[in-house]
Formats: sequence, C-alpha cells, structure tokens
Amino acid sequence: MAEITINNEILASVRDKVVVVTGGANGIGAATVISYFHAGAHIFFGDWDEKSGVALEVSLATGSNPNGGSATFLRLDVRDYENQLKLFDTAVAKHGRVDQAVYSAGIAEPADWLSPEKFTLEGIKEVPKPLVDLIEINLIGSLYFTRIALAYFQQNSTHQDAVSKSITLVASAAGFKESSGLVAYSGSKHGMVGMVRSLRILTLPKFNVRINAICPWATDTAMVAGAVHLWHQNSLPLNSAEDIARIIQQVAADPAHNGKVVYCAGGIFVDIDEGINRTEPQWLGEKLAADLNRGQVMLGAGADWSTLGNTEQGI
Repeated sequence: MAEITINNEILASVRDKVVVVTGGANGIGAATVISYFHAGAHIFFGDWDEKSGVALEVSLATGSNPNGGSATFLRLDVRDYENQLKLFDTAVAKHGRVDQAVYSAGIAEPADWLSPEKFTLEGIKEVPKPLVDLIEINLIGSLYFTRIALAYFQQNSTHQDAVSKSITLVASAAGFKESSGLVAYSGSKHGMVGMVRSLRILTLPKFNVRINAICPWATDTAMVAGAVHLWHQNSLPLNSAEDIARIIQQVAADPAHNGKVVYCAGGIFVDIDEGINRTEPQWLGEKLAADLNRGQVMLGAGADWSTLGNTEQGI
C-alpha cells in the first residue's frame, strides 16, 4: 500500500505562494482556503455562494495570521469560462503569477432522478437540467480550469520553480469505485480522474506542471450530511474537511507527487494507481500489460488525434 503521510514542513512551504481555488466557500473548498491562508499563502477563491464566500473572506481578514497570508473572494460560476479566467486574472494582477490551482467545485445529483415513476415517455421529453448542471460543474468546469491553469503556469514559469507549479482536482472515491445510484456524479468524477491519468505523462515535459487527483470517500460536509449517521453506526472511516484540505495542500506542494490518484478514508491517504499499475500484469497478463503500456505511451507521444475527428467509427 502506497500511503502518503502529511509532512508539516511541506505544508508550510506554501507560504507566499499564490493559489487559486474553486468551490472555496463551503466544505472541503473552504477548509482548503483556511489551511492555505494560515500557512501564509495568498488565496484567490471563487464560489457561486456569494454570501458564504464573503463571510469567509471577512472572517480570515479580521483574524490573526502570523504567516502573512491573504484571502480574496470572487463570485464564480465554474460553468462560465470567462468567470474562471477572471479568477486567475485577479491573482496575476495582484501578484504577477499563480503557483498552485485547486479545483474543488462540485455538486451531487438529485436523489430521486432514478425513481421508476420519473421514467415515463412524457417525463423524459424534458431535458434533465440538474444532471446537465452536474456534468458542467464537476467535469466541464474542471476541464476549463485545467486548460486555463496550464496557460497561466506556462506564461510565468521557470525551470527553477517548475516543480512547485501544480493542478489538483478534487474528485471522489466515486471516481474509481462504483457508487450505486450516483450515476451522473460517478461519471463526472471518473472523467476527472481520467483527465489526470491522461495528462500526467504530458504536463511535466510540456508545461513544467504537476497534476494530481484527490478522491475522498465519505467526508463530513453538507454534501453527505444525510449519510453521516450511517458511517458512525457502522464504524466506517469518515474524513473531516480538514483532513482533505491537508492532503490537497500536501500533494499540491510536494514536488514528489505527480499523476497521483489519492484515495482518502478517515484521514488515511493512499495512492491507488501505484497498486493498480504494480499488479496490472497479474490481472491483465504480462504480455497484454506490457503491450498496452507501450502502446499508450506511443500514442500519447506521437499520435495525430485530429485525424479521428471526421470518422464515423471511433475507438
């Protein structure tokens, strides 16, 4: 098991770093903003919950912080590409750069959308807007965010500080493990994990940027408030928002971490891909595993995917 441990020196290394965070007004995002702030980072955080975001900004500004951190809130709809650009622009306008970027925005799907009574020929004529919103916020928003972050990092990165530049996407255990009933949510989080796995070979050599995914299991936030009692009753490991904030900060700041998919349960953090990759020849077969990995590297390095755009049949 490739467990990742929290290192206080690495957490402290974010002092004076400029960090952009989405979904920063509540839950894991807010805990991340607070953690970075108290370590002395300059945080620019966005959220569509303006009331909570402003309240957090004021609370941090009026409290004591011997490390000299700062926090700036902007109302943000991650579905809006220009909104996301503005968040980065604001950080650069004040500090001239962005060092780390954390995508923590996300919503869950309606609990009853799979109810059989909703699946009528009349009912399905209506576009399922809540599901569209979920995909746009969880997946498309994170794709926008990653694209923008890479451009800003490349603009003001040097080889000396390259390893400190990082993108961290907050996915979910539902991003690699089946979660009954969470169909659209799981699809969006699998997509986020897929983005990290596809980019991790490329972002360091092409952009001098690291990218990682954090996959919390049940975390004591408003999103899972209705299930927390079940975790307690069954003695299952439950994360706190502060647990996840620390691992986000650790992975984002540590030059040793690139391409990690980190499962989080009860404050224990494990790189799941280390185990998957190590055991791949056992469950796929040695030759197939070797050929698959060789082929994927080859495709990533030199394939012209644009030629696939006009074909009727895809992979």
